Amino acid sequence: VASVCSALERNSVLTSLDLSWNSIGDAGVASVCSALERNSVLTILDLSHNGIGDAGVASVCSALERNSVLTSLHLRYNNIGAAGAASVCSALERNSVLTSLDLTYNSIGAAGAASVCSALERNSVLTSLDLCINNIGAAGAASVCSALERNSVLTSLNLSQNEIGDAGAASLCSALERNSVLISLDLSDDNIGDAGAGSVCSALERNSVLTSLDLSGNDISDSARIPINALLKRNQTRPVRRLALLSLMDEDY
Repeated sequence: VASVCSALERNSVLTSLDLSWNSIGDAGVASVCSALERNSVLTILDLSHNGIGDAGVASVCSALERNSVLTSLHLRYNNIGAAGAASVCSALERNSVLTSLDLTYNSIGAAGAASVCSALERNSVLTSLDLCINNIGAAGAASVCSALERNSVLTSLNLSQNEIGDAGAASLCSALERNSVLISLDLSDDNIGDAGAGSVCSALERNSVLTSLDLSGNDISDSARIPINALLKRNQTRPVRRLALLSLMDEDY
């Protein structure tokens, strides 16, 4: 990876680089950071499945604070915890170009979610955030709620498989009643029941922009999901709203 990154420092044409599944670890990612600080054309970087921990992501985020071209960063399936999430927070507060961040299957927890969301309250460029499988729970969902109330650019959010439960869904939906930009939300496999679905329904009665909602893999009854479907279809058919698919269960209503 050191050789690849040495070339990147001088390369002026490569815009996308996939280094996933290479076990580069924290040591290897240091070379990537050196390249990011000097490269002026790379816009997409995938570092998934590389055993990168908090120290490694701190290096990446330090480079991001100075990088002015990278728009998409994938850090799926690494070993990033709350400390690494704090580094992400620092980068998001200073970086003005990154629009997509994928932290799927790490271990940032509720504390890490709080850090990332604190930055989201001030960030004005990130449009897509994936926090799937990070064990953020209801407490982490509450932090996301605070961010959604203040953020005016995020359009896609994935919180699936985070065990947020009905309490977490209620927090998120409180923010959705006031948020006017988020159009896609994934809450699949989040231990949400009919009480949480009721919160979703209440939010959709006031929110007219959310058009894609995934609640599959939850314990929601037919009677609770039918009104959600109806409200989403209302949003999808409004003028200039993009059509999207609601993934609740197999049947269409």
